[in-house]
Amino acid sequence: MADKSPQLGFSYFTEPEYLLAQHLHIWMPMLHKWGGKYVVLQANFDLAIPEDVFISAQNSGLEPFVHFNVHLPSARAFNDASAMIDIYKKWGVKNIILGDKPNVKNAWPIASWHFETLVDKYLDRFIPLANHAVRIGLNPILAPLLPGGDYWDCAFLELLLEGLKQRQMDQLIERLTLASYGYTFHRPLLWGEGGPERWSGCKPYQTPEGHQDQIGFNNYEWVQASSQRIIGKRLPVLILDAGRPSPSLESVVDNGAINSIQNLVNAYRMPQTLNPDLLSEVPALNDLVMGCTFGLDTFRSLLGDEFSIESLKKVFFGDSFIKVKAVPGSGDVKYLKHYLLLPSYASGVPDVILNKVRPLIKKYQPTVGFSMDEAAFAAKVSVFPDPFLFPDEIINQLRAAGCQVEILPDSGIEIATQIQESLVE
Repeated sequence: MADKSPQLGFSYFTEPEYLLAQHLHIWMPMLHKWGGKYVVLQANFDLAIPEDVFISAQNSGLEPFVHFNVHLPSARAFNDASAMIDIYKKWGVKNIILGDKPNVKNAWPIASWHFETLVDKYLDRFIPLANHAVRIGLNPILAPLLPGGDYWDCAFLELLLEGLKQRQMDQLIERLTLASYGYTFHRPLLWGEGGPERWSGCKPYQTPEGHQDQIGFNNYEWVQASSQRIIGKRLPVLILDAGRPSPSLESVVDNGAINSIQNLVNAYRMPQTLNPDLLSEVPALNDLVMGCTFGLDTFRSLLGDEFSIESLKKVFFGDSFIKVKAVPGSGDVKYLKHYLLLPSYASGVPDVILNKVRPLIKKYQPTVGFSMDEAAFAAKVSVFPDPFLFPDEIINQLRAAGCQVEILPDSGIEIATQIQESLVE
């Protein structure tokens, strides 16, 4: 493996609840602690991501990227789309990804899917937005293609770059970055390494026996080779969702995929810690790889019910990292001032519980949640009095993590009285 160590980054959760302050205050600092230099935020052209998300990312040492992972707007919607790009520029964004998998049928309206004109249709929408991005100082990134895809990805990209040349978009080409999905498709990480120069016998949808194609983690080399062939140079490339075993996932634990991702992380973040035998199984990245991005939604699917901050610590730091159950005074940073730890039931939170803690929430406005892992990042934790869901073992673990822990009284009246007495004192 080469000495090149790319920047590591993360694609943030797509569920809106993770854009709330109580989640941002936990996750953004952790992503930086795990070696992240940037965070990719999924966006559309209908509703802007809240500014607080960008502030939280930057305050945590992460550069925000925006990925418009939707069908790009038409010319008549350009003004609204460009205005949104302007807003993101104002909020500190420098890189935007325009589109997602345009070589796949379901990325287009049914009436628009025609092989003969598909690339031109994408260019008609991409070029105005990309040119606007360049004019205001942003770096446009081409939509990542699905390796293989309904329209062969390498053929799509070469026609696209040829189209930019024919339209004399020289300035845009100079600022252009490619994107590549780092899916493994359940193949070894080294599958397809060396690109078409090494595997010259491959043709669209035809991979001879004994050959390897671009449908694997090393897809980025193949798209760079396409740019070399069409415009005479290899363009920078951003790898997205590195190590994901397939485009669609079920929520089941996949230890093989997790191990592959862990090897990628260790090889690119701290190669000196990886077993030399394993290091030889991880692809070398060339100097034009802008970054290697890992998807938080992918981790949620791969880890299933085991997904937590604690489980991700094991992925990114193994046994050498200080766990939540560390001894007091371990130096873990507390990202939250006050956390209210409530019991979670399949049917939701009963009204009787909410009524009990309402005075505390109204007075102190703590972060409210149901996760012991999240609670461990708070300076103070108020625990709902349920000895079956929160036994002494849980309480001791929180205290061992350096939290000030209080067990709430059994009744709402007692909680309200306790608050009133604290005000008198």
